[in-house]
Amino acid sequence: MSSLNASFNTTSISNFSHVSSISTTAIYDLLLIIFNSINLFACAQVVGVFGIVANILNIRLFRQQGYQDGVNITLTALALSDIGALVNMLVYITMLNPLIDENGVTVSKVAIGYVSFFLHEYFIKVSSVIITFAAVERCLCVALPLKVKMMITAKLAVVVNGVIFIVMCLYLFVHFHIMFLSWDLLPETNQTVLRFHYKSIRVMYLPTAYYATDIFLPYCTFLVLISCSAIIFVKLKSKSKWRQSNSSWGDKLASLTYKERKTAKLFMLVSVTCVVLLLPYYLMFTCTAFMRELAFDGAQSVIGFLVSSFTTLLETINCSITVFIYYNMSSKFRAEFRKMFGQWSKLNIRKTRQRVEIDFLEYLTPSADKNQHLSCTY
Repeated sequence: MSSLNASFNTTSISNFSHVSSISTTAIYDLLLIIFNSINLFACAQVVGVFGIVANILNIRLFRQQGYQDGVNITLTALALSDIGALVNMLVYITMLNPLIDENGVTVSKVAIGYVSFFLHEYFIKVSSVIITFAAVERCLCVALPLKVKMMITAKLAVVVNGVIFIVMCLYLFVHFHIMFLSWDLLPETNQTVLRFHYKSIRVMYLPTAYYATDIFLPYCTFLVLISCSAIIFVKLKSKSKWRQSNSSWGDKLASLTYKERKTAKLFMLVSVTCVVLLLPYYLMFTCTAFMRELAFDGAQSVIGFLVSSFTTLLETINCSITVFIYYNMSSKFRAEFRKMFGQWSKLNIRKTRQRVEIDFLEYLTPSADKNQHLSCTY
């Protein structure tokens, strides 16, 4: 009898543990769905749409300011790269939406998701390298102003930014070189769609590519950004003390130094923002590379999904908030911004006034016709 009770108790405990593990897994899955819905399908998409509009506005304002120097050219290239990252991010998040099915489609959601994800990462890396180039340029201008000013021209800025876009295409080449498209049958819908499949050379190329593009390059970029920001901060502080002790050099020199100082601070703030908002993603990627439990097929995949959705939101914010930095740090950008919106507001007021006058005349016209008709009758 006691053995039966012991067997019953053991079976009950095992069943309870199994039910408990199932309920815990269900709770984790529910929390993951809720968090991803808020983080990706709500916040990230809203911020992404805003970022696209803001970067288009940035490009228009930089164009109005002119491209006499390399600063506006570099910032325009950064805005173009941010737009590319945000557009592909929105496509990628849309493909993650479980409410979108694959009925009647030719290309699988997974295939579109792959392309948009790698394009998004490409533009993120391009933006990071462009910011690094701008930070190095400003650092040299602050540290060695007389030697560097004549070297860094608008033409050089165009060439360097163009080379960055072209060279970083190697990231896309590696990933798309190890994949191929083929027609697959979906059993649930009984239709054939295009899907990506990895080639056998994936094992040979992919680890090296990931270590180079997602570990070595980002951390080197962050190291350069932090170093340049520190040098700019120290140099500006020392030059500020020098200006205070040599204030008799004239207003022209002071004004020129003030402009250079504001530009250097702008790039320093953009660099720090880039490091703070992008570093969590690469830290998570590094942890996943050395702790396979955090991978999407690992035992702790829930944590990986949660952190990935959070880092995706941070990447989106990084590509969207530059307009606030430019508005607060650049007086010329702020003046052009107010001028443009002032023209829009005046135009809207003029159109509204004309519309009110037309509506008022249309309202009075029938009354006048009616009075004329009544007078003719009498």
